[in-house]
Amino acid sequence: MTTTVLDPLEVARATLRRAELRTGVRASTPGVVDLDDAPRPLGAILDDGRLPRGAASVVAGSTSLLLALLATSQGSSDWLAMVGAPDLGMLAAADAGVALERVALVPRAGDDPAGVVAALLDGMTYVVVGPDARLTVSERRRLLARARERGSGLVAVGPWEQAAVRLEVVRHRWSGTDAGGGYLRRCELSVARTAHGVTDRWTLTLPTPGGLLVDATKGEARPAAAQRRTPLRLVG
Repeated sequence: MTTTVLDPLEVARATLRRAELRTGVRASTPGVVDLDDAPRPLGAILDDGRLPRGAASVVAGSTSLLLALLATSQGSSDWLAMVGAPDLGMLAAADAGVALERVALVPRAGDDPAGVVAALLDGMTYVVVGPDARLTVSERRRLLARARERGSGLVAVGPWEQAAVRLEVVRHRWSGTDAGGGYLRRCELSVARTAHGVTDRWTLTLPTPGGLLVDATKGEARPAAAQRRTPLRLVG
């Protein structure tokens, strides 16, 4: 299991850069602002280096980025819940650094996904709302109000009105042996970040612990070697 170490200086610089964009101190062109082409640490893309609490955030276009941000945001005593995401693999979550012993899984949200999410917000630090948890606009509004009240973070993979931050992956680039035909050691993402009415574009690098073995015919990646992991516990 890996842990993402945040560089406080990089986080501070990124926060200052975004503040300059919002206040007009830093010149920007209409639409998307390219901060620079240099890869940045994962946590630098978020205020305080972590997904917001008491708010909603959207992470779209990359399960790898979602899991990496959850691992970065999960504190030593924080619990995560994942609702309506049956295809979200715990092997990948463990490789990203998520503490599986503090994860609650609800792959199928049933006929009342809003009720399930609302109940989890009472005890979880972050609740991930997957594609199978279909919510109406009014339900999302009520859940956001509940998250604010409880100080919990909602993390959606689809649209969410009034999200504090939206991260959309617009491009993936893998590097490793044989130009991606063998073991991959790094994934570079181009991410459009929207927050406070400003959209800027980031380049982020995600490490792949132990390397990934790519099936070029299917475009899939899996761990090259099994690693020691904490077993999942069934929560009744």
